[in-house]
Amino acid sequence: MKRIIVLSLIGLVANSLCAADASSKEKVTTAATAVGEKANYSWATSTVEADGSPGRLGTIQGKAEKGGVTWLSFSVGGLPVEVAMKGEKGAAKAMEGWQTFDEIAQAGGTAAAVVRYLRNYKTPMTEAANLAGKVKEFTETDGAIAGELNDEAVKELLLLGSRQREGQPAPKTTDAKGAVKFWIKAGALTKFEIKVSGKVTAGERELNLNRTTTVELRDVGTTKLEMPDEAKAKLT
Repeated sequence: MKRIIVLSLIGLVANSLCAADASSKEKVTTAATAVGEKANYSWATSTVEADGSPGRLGTIQGKAEKGGVTWLSFSVGGLPVEVAMKGEKGAAKAMEGWQTFDEIAQAGGTAAAVVRYLRNYKTPMTEAANLAGKVKEFTETDGAIAGELNDEAVKELLLLGSRQREGQPAPKTTDAKGAVKFWIKAGALTKFEIKVSGKVTAGERELNLNRTTTVELRDVGTTKLEMPDEAKAKLT
C-alpha cells in the first residue's frame, strides 16, 4: 500500500513539473510572439567573454520590420558595418560600399566568417522561441524564467560561425554547458540572456569559450527603419 502511495506521489510531482515546464515555455513563446507581431522593434545584443572582453562584433544594434527587412549595425576590428537582410538575401556595407553576402564571402578570411555568422543569424523573437523549446527544465525566480539548455542547443551556439576546413574533421565541442534566462513585462519579452561554455576543436585549433550574450528589446512598434537605395538594390 505504501509503495502504491509513494509511486502515486512521484507521478503527481512529475506531472506537476511537466505542466510547469509547459506553462513556462508557453509564457516565453507567447511573450516573444507578442513582440514579433508588432509592426517593428529594435534590440541591442552584447556579448561578454569570461575575461570581460567584448564579443568579436561588439554590440550589435538591430531593427526588424514584420515580414520585412532586418537591419544590423556593428563593428569588426573597429570597422563599422551595416547589414540588410530579407528572406534568404543579404547585403552589407563596410569599406567597399554595399555588396551581397556572396560578393563579400569571396574575400575569404574574416569577411567570409562574418557572412557565415549572418547567414545563420536569427532575429531575437525567432531565437527566443527556439531556445525556449530547447530548455531541459524551467524555473521561475527573481522575476525571470530560466533553465539549462539541451546539448544540441549548446553545441549549435558554440559552433556558430565555425566551418569544416578541407581535409580536416568537422569542428566538435566538449564539456559544453549552457543556460538561458528570459524577462517578461506586461506579457511581452523585454530581455533574454544566454550563457554557454565549452571547448571547441577545429582542426589543430582548440578554443575554450565562456561567453554571456544579452539581448535587450526596445522601441517595440515605434522603430524607424530607413534603408538606403543601394541596400534595397542588393536585396532585389
